[in-house]
Amino acid sequence: MFQQQAAVYFYVLLGVLALFLMDAVREMRKYSHATDHVHLTNEMKGNVKLFRAQRNFYITGFAIFLAFVIRRLVTMIIIQHELELKAQEIIMKAEDTVQMAKSTLIEHKIEDASDIAVLTHKFTLTKALLDEQKLRVQELEAEATMWRLKYEEMQGNKSGQGDE
Repeated sequence: MFQQQAAVYFYVLLGVLALFLMDAVREMRKYSHATDHVHLTNEMKGNVKLFRAQRNFYITGFAIFLAFVIRRLVTMIIIQHELELKAQEIIMKAEDTVQMAKSTLIEHKIEDASDIAVLTHKFTLTKALLDEQKLRVQELEAEATMWRLKYEEMQGNKSGQGDE
């Protein structure tokens, strides 16, 4: 919107400056004719008018040049502003992405921590069961040893009685 209005104003200004330039050229052609020395005051007036026409020509030409320079500067400023807005938008999106990644990571850490707690609990239960089973195995081994000794003792008593 602003860029379109600026373009319209620029072309209007350029048109006015072109009119001034054409007027200055017309005045220079009008007063640059070579005349004979008619009268000193008339010649001085003609030279003054020629000088003014040349001055207006140079000023108008320089103004047209500066108008193009100013237009280019305004265009560059507008482009820079648009790029800054895009950069800010990209930065905001990146920050949102980082925040989302951090929150997701924290959620996963919490889930991992709860998983670790569950696994630790299961591990302690399994270790307790293993210890119980080891104790049971030791008790059974002791009982089996005791029964084997009794059996051997009974066998020894039986075989000893048969000799008599």
